[in-house]
Amino acid sequence: MKKGFTFLELLFVIIVMGLLANFGTNILVTTYENYSLSTTNNKILTNVELTLKQISNRLQYRIKDSVIARGAVNGAFTSLSSAPANSRVLEWVGYDIDGWLGTATNTNPTWSGFIDVNDPGAIASQSDINSSNSYLESPGSNTANIFATIAALDNGGAAAPAIFFSGANTDVTQYGWGGAIGTQNQAAHEITGTLSSSTQLATGNAASFTGVDIYENYKLAWTAYSISLEDFNGDGATYRSGPLAGTVINDLVLYYDYQPWAGGTAPGGVRRQLLLQNVDTFDFQQQGEVININICVNQDDVLGANDGGYSVCEEIAIL
Repeated sequence: MKKGFTFLELLFVIIVMGLLANFGTNILVTTYENYSLSTTNNKILTNVELTLKQISNRLQYRIKDSVIARGAVNGAFTSLSSAPANSRVLEWVGYDIDGWLGTATNTNPTWSGFIDVNDPGAIASQSDINSSNSYLESPGSNTANIFATIAALDNGGAAAPAIFFSGANTDVTQYGWGGAIGTQNQAAHEITGTLSSSTQLATGNAASFTGVDIYENYKLAWTAYSISLEDFNGDGATYRSGPLAGTVINDLVLYYDYQPWAGGTAPGGVRRQLLLQNVDTFDFQQQGEVININICVNQDDVLGANDGGYSVCEEIAIL
């Protein structure tokens, strides 16, 4: 007598195999989806965190009164504290932390941040303004090293550093955002070159300091920074499909190596760095002296076409 399976046994095996195949496939699909989402999440999160870190590293050395917001690159500007909700550009003057910390060949700072208001040969007070006084005395500074360091940082371009007195009453209109500053009665005081003494900051026309208060402390800057949320190729077209149809793909871009007090603008031929792609949200606001920045990035088609994409948002507070 031959042994074999009964019909009932075969039916039971078929049912069990079907159940295993069904649940096994679901497990495989779920595992793949979880892996894809986890990989995408980690990638986007890492990119967003690195971008926020770059922004924070630059903003912490900002001249705080100089921060502005614009609706578009080189558009109308306003102070960050009163920026409208649709602002897409964050811009500020950053002081020269590299020169202040010293150079590779000289651990001393290139600029000290101090003005000697008692030097009789320098512009130290309103009574000193005359044709013979055309510099500010800055003990501990080295103007030759200042210009050499800036030339290295801005790729050999024309250096146009400026100093900003700490404690001076200023507002966002006094940094050159609306055009070059022609006199010394604004926040920025351009340093025009070197003199015989390495501690003398040449200011050009001394008479232009008429009515200007001179303070003992200052910050030196050689560039402004602009972070802009831009259509990635400038055509204004929409690219996303599915639930995000009609959304423009945006890049977050950093502009630097320009001097607004000397007429420089972003992106006016300055250096450009792509920070982040596929940015849906770039929000920023100021509360007191703290700047809060929120960035959201969306990655399309993580699990297939028209899946709605996958979003990650991160926020940072910068003092």
